[in-house]
Amino acid sequence: MKKIITTFIFSVFFAVGAKAENFSDFALENINYADMTEDIFSGNIPEPVPADRVPTAARRSELKEWTVMVYSNSKDNLRYAQVWQMLDMKKIGSTNKVNVVIEAGIPIRYAEGVVSTTTVRIALGEGANPEDIDRHLKEFFENARGAIDYSALRPLAMDIVRRKKNEDMGDWRNIAAFTKWAKTKYPAKRYVFIIYGHGTGFFDQKKKNKGISIDTQTGNYVTLPEFSSLMKATGKVDVLVLQSCLMQMAEVAYQVKDYVDVMVGSSELMWSVGYDFTMMLDALNSYPNISNENLGKLLADSYVDRAEAYKLSGGHASVISISKLQGFVYRLDDWVISTMDADDKKSIDEGIKKAIRFDIFGITTSSTSALARRLSIAGDLYDFVDIVTKNLPQDLPKHRRARQKGLELMDYISNELVYSYNYTGKSNTGYDFSRAHGISIHLPPVQMILGSMEAFEKHFETLYWDLPFARESKWSDFLNWIYKRK
Repeated sequence: MKKIITTFIFSVFFAVGAKAENFSDFALENINYADMTEDIFSGNIPEPVPADRVPTAARRSELKEWTVMVYSNSKDNLRYAQVWQMLDMKKIGSTNKVNVVIEAGIPIRYAEGVVSTTTVRIALGEGANPEDIDRHLKEFFENARGAIDYSALRPLAMDIVRRKKNEDMGDWRNIAAFTKWAKTKYPAKRYVFIIYGHGTGFFDQKKKNKGISIDTQTGNYVTLPEFSSLMKATGKVDVLVLQSCLMQMAEVAYQVKDYVDVMVGSSELMWSVGYDFTMMLDALNSYPNISNENLGKLLADSYVDRAEAYKLSGGHASVISISKLQGFVYRLDDWVISTMDADDKKSIDEGIKKAIRFDIFGITTSSTSALARRLSIAGDLYDFVDIVTKNLPQDLPKHRRARQKGLELMDYISNELVYSYNYTGKSNTGYDFSRAHGISIHLPPVQMILGSMEAFEKHFETLYWDLPFARESKWSDFLNWIYKRK
């Protein structure tokens, strides 16, 4: 099983689509930006299962401990990994303690030969025999080509409560409709909300396959302002899990601060191995009183463990305690004010040049790590502050104050804001992940794209300066100071 998956889907990143005709095309060096949808077209699909039918193990009775909500936008090649994870979760399924509900957009080939991009809503029933699931997965990966054959979903047949073709999964209102349905039909004391699909951190490019929950068929996606609207409509969730590239940013966390307790994610491109959700379900059933932070840590650790198990070049994930964001902004503002007062551009330049960077544009999938480093507009905040602090002169009181505020900010990041950080290997941009500390931020690039920030901003759907984090923290003042903007 491990060998089959390794040679097939697990060299694919979440940040870009891939085009493939056979297994060998899934090598990292063959990844490109083309979407794998040439053989997908609209057609008439079989009548859906009646929406009011509820699988036995998922029926409401007493209030359960947890409801796990999974929203998967996987119309491109991510569909293979998504089907694998859904079937893997079926090994445990819903229980008397945990509900599991899933909404996934998948190109499906039906028995009639009709291929249609279908949004499948699933309420997992009782678990299936793990050995049967593994045999089914082996057969699935050996025969997978193009669209997902409907027979691949056979173990989930009795759990499907709705099918709808050509739904725009990049529309935040459709995601909110799913989460509200899930909370209404399957209420629980606590909630895990998993978003599965491509991501590009704070960078809201003009609407064309960039952002959160990218629908590669419609070109729509969830912008950061829409992400806040989605979470407001969803209501409080205990653990938000972003199985998407580049999302573990200060700017993203700030968007959801009123609706989330713990956020799990990665600051770098993610491998499609993703998190181990089966282990998560096992933990929720065995230890339903597990803290949100420890559940987040289990998930973050599982991603790193999988990166190591499949011998990938590196990976990292962290757990952010959202309740600590206000204290973080307070210390960040103090550091910005004192550093701008110190006015030592040499130390700032060292930070810009040397801080660990992340490949926010997916450049490493088609070009060099060096180019990705130069153009990157996202970097590890702790590492940046550390480099600036170490390069500050110490002969004046204002320098010593800036140094002290830097130390206080770094201490807060590592001991308060980031509950857990785990890593293995190196980033796609070539940095050792040991230098990172689990939260990234917009950093000015070493080489400005298009010559100036103003020219670059013409490609933004959402201007950085309009984000709540930029408006409500001093970080935008710091950036404007560096960019020499008025």
